[in-house]
Amino acid sequence: MIDNSGAICRLRSIVNSVEDKGIVPHEVAVLNNGFGACLNGVTKADLGEPAFQRMARELWAEHGGLLAVRGDDLIDLQPAQMCEWAGVFGRIDEARVPSREHLMVSDTAIMRIGNVRDESGNLKASFARVPALTSDADVQYNPQTRRPVWHTDSTFKPSPPIGSVFHCKMAPQTGGDTLFANTSAAYNALDADTRASLGRYEAVCSLAHHDKKINSYSPDYPILTPAQRAANPPQRVPVVLNHPVSGKPAIYGLNSSTCAVVDKGAAVSDADMDAYDLDGVEDDSVQILRGLLPHITGPAFTVRWRWQPGDVVVWDNRSTMHAGTGYEHDKYEREMWRLTLL
Repeated sequence: MIDNSGAICRLRSIVNSVEDKGIVPHEVAVLNNGFGACLNGVTKADLGEPAFQRMARELWAEHGGLLAVRGDDLIDLQPAQMCEWAGVFGRIDEARVPSREHLMVSDTAIMRIGNVRDESGNLKASFARVPALTSDADVQYNPQTRRPVWHTDSTFKPSPPIGSVFHCKMAPQTGGDTLFANTSAAYNALDADTRASLGRYEAVCSLAHHDKKINSYSPDYPILTPAQRAANPPQRVPVVLNHPVSGKPAIYGLNSSTCAVVDKGAAVSDADMDAYDLDGVEDDSVQILRGLLPHITGPAFTVRWRWQPGDVVVWDNRSTMHAGTGYEHDKYEREMWRLTLL
């Protein structure tokens, strides 16, 4: 596992010679075994340059779908500039949830995440209480505590997102790191028999299960009405996803919505789905995926990103997993902006 602590991305830095692309060279830090790259000294003007955008997208693809940009004036990045940058990597999800309007940056699809409040003292960001890391050892998934909550995003949707963009406006002095894992490299490191066996499975992912599971330990969290459940039937995604651009296989499909892992095309009974959706029961078969997490999140495949104000990170949901970590929310303020890519 590699993190980005110390001087600005001081990690096996190389100078990327891009004079032939018509832009000023930027320092590039390659983060861990080729997974993840960070471009340093980036300006808001850079983000709008087509040549810089092309280079960034190439780096994103070449380094496992994880790219960060860092620069002194990015703290002042405006919503329109963030949206333009996100558009380099995918189509922005413009869907709005009425109950979350207070979490959105005005008139945009950008959601705030953190603990910032409005003038009346009400939270204006999506806030979750999760444990802070006590050491680098906490990055690796712990089967006893089931933490950190490593996942791929929104596998319960008919068209799951291809990725996300995070922009840091305020960061705590310590904590609040985001963790990333290279699920393609982790898949390739499995033995041939395990790889072959995983190819037969698909994950059953249900929004109703997701919400009931959270509701079981956070009773204020709403669950779906019968009509909403009917409108959001379970989806199936492959446990091994072949990336639609690179063709490279990666482990996929583990989300809080994942209620069962079955042979491709196998039926799931109504009684079982009722248990998954109405009681929040997770089938033992999910261990096929969950049991791989200590391997996927081991030091060889992970990056611990320590945020600085202004940082912008984009990740590919098809070839990575990620996890949030906690901080002293009573002591520090944290504000992140998030866009989802389709």
